[in-house]
Amino acid sequence: MKKNKRSIFFRIFSVNLTTLVASVLLFAIMQSLLISQHVYREKILDLKDNAKRIASFIQDGTSAEHLKNFLFGFSHSTKTNILIVSTKGDILLASTGGGSYNDASIRINQKYLNEVMSNKESVIKGTLDNIYTTEMYTLRVPVVESKSNLVVGAIFISTPAPELARTQLQLCRILILSLSLVILVSFILSFILSKRISAPIKCIGTAAKQFAQGDFSSRVKSDRHSDSIVEINELTHTFNNMAYSLEKSDDMRNNFLSDVAHELRTPMTTISGFVDGILDETIPPERQRDYLVIVRDEIVRLSSLVNSFLSLTRLQTGSQTLEITTFDINETIRRTLVGFESKIEEKQIKVSVNYNEEPCLVKADMNLIRQVIGNLVENAIKFTNTGGTLDVTVKSARNSAVVSVYNTGCGIAEDEQALIFERFYKADKSRSLNREGTGIGLYIVKDILNRHGRDISVSSKEGEFAEFTFSLEKGKY
Repeated sequence: MKKNKRSIFFRIFSVNLTTLVASVLLFAIMQSLLISQHVYREKILDLKDNAKRIASFIQDGTSAEHLKNFLFGFSHSTKTNILIVSTKGDILLASTGGGSYNDASIRINQKYLNEVMSNKESVIKGTLDNIYTTEMYTLRVPVVESKSNLVVGAIFISTPAPELARTQLQLCRILILSLSLVILVSFILSFILSKRISAPIKCIGTAAKQFAQGDFSSRVKSDRHSDSIVEINELTHTFNNMAYSLEKSDDMRNNFLSDVAHELRTPMTTISGFVDGILDETIPPERQRDYLVIVRDEIVRLSSLVNSFLSLTRLQTGSQTLEITTFDINETIRRTLVGFESKIEEKQIKVSVNYNEEPCLVKADMNLIRQVIGNLVENAIKFTNTGGTLDVTVKSARNSAVVSVYNTGCGIAEDEQALIFERFYKADKSRSLNREGTGIGLYIVKDILNRHGRDISVSSKEGEFAEFTFSLEKGKY
């Protein structure tokens, strides 16, 4: 079964219209009731005031001729009908200024007299048994003789009921006009709001389609209207951040593939050339062993490259999370140096280890810091001159342990010191001095320390020495 798909505009318009119409209707009904009651009360109060004035004229003994003239003028000015009725219901005097009065009427039914002759005021609605041809609101007021305090008659003062109906009709017209304005305003507001909401969503949809095609350069542009909506603003920024991350990841992937291809090409070409030379006997048998040693070294270098690439990939993808523990950095340095004992002895390097305190606890990921120290020591051994010096120092500084690795040797040129931490950068551009490095050791060192919230610095003088320094948070015993 296919579901009806509705646009944001339709949904917003429906909600706004329903809410506004319901509010206006409820308000209009309440206002109509209040106004109707108010008009009714005002009409009745007017009738009471008029009836009392007429009653006072009668009680004062005004002559019939004067009373008739007064009632005629009064009824026409107030648009009311006035009947002077005896205790038996006989119509003694009638003056009509509104509604349709039956001139043939001479008496009022006794049922309309019982209450008023009991000296009670009351209001009824109707035609008084066809005395009026239209419905009237009739106020019945007793006429009391001042001396005897007896009811001697009654005044029936009436106003047409259609007047209230006309008032209510006028209210309905105002209500219809209000609803029309509400619908128009709701349409305009819904259109503006839906545009503000849908515009960035459509941009996100377009950008997502481009992402699906491999183009991660698209961004969602925000404006002052969409920025005013918190949720849309957050969605836009989140989407753009995601787009930036995807673009960065795609660039990293492309760069990584390019770097891998570049770095693997040299050892693979060397291996392939020597193996082909041995197989086609271009290389004489007595020289084959020498070339096989070179092939073995290139394979070792190739394996080192692959391991470095794997480490780099884990760091860049964030798949390797930090496992913070408290450990002795001095012990980690000792074990690392033991691992390089054969290379140190091979180059006859003088090693000096200096600790400010023993032990020195730090809070960090022990395996990653071991990799940092290993890379720095390996790098120092690689570029230390034969018979040179390698010094490792650990000092305490406030809440940090400062580690420095110093070596004598070729050093690093000043203009290259800011570049050595970049990925695949090698100070010996010709790569003739040392072909064992991958160019990412120091990049990994910097990345690991940055993930710990720390950094690394280098101090060097070309042809004399190089010193790398970093710090770690101290741990508690």
